[in-house]
Amino acid sequence: MTRKVREIMSAAPVCMAASESVSAAARAMKERGIGTVLVLSGGQLSGLVTDRDITIRVLAENRDPGTTCLGDICSGELAVLSPDDDVATATRIVRDRAVRRLPVIADGTPVGVVSIGDLASDQDQDQDQRSARSEISAARPDR
Repeated sequence: MTRKVREIMSAAPVCMAASESVSAAARAMKERGIGTVLVLSGGQLSGLVTDRDITIRVLAENRDPGTTCLGDICSGELAVLSPDDDVATATRIVRDRAVRRLPVIADGTPVGVVSIGDLASDQDQDQDQRSARSEISAARPDR
């Protein structure tokens, strides 16, 4: 049977408004033990911020994390998944788009995130997907 995204995704993602500060996102990441926050604008997914984004786009550029808004540093133009998409679809998107995290959306609402770690630890992948793991791990980091 084909595995679905809902079976491997990290559910209940942290979502924050684009107007929230980078400091608030960093605190949420620390409290939840995560490295990704989904960014909402007008109640809709508008981007994604990772701990790496904070390091590269804020700290390395001497921006103030207390006054810099998530909307100013988030990655936009996201590829997204549905909980009912096949894991093979997620693997293909990660490989083709060279991204490490994909938001999962149901009825316009973020319900999860699939990471390359989720894909790599999925033990029931077929042989083609197993060979894709090495390609995923070798993919360049999120921009």
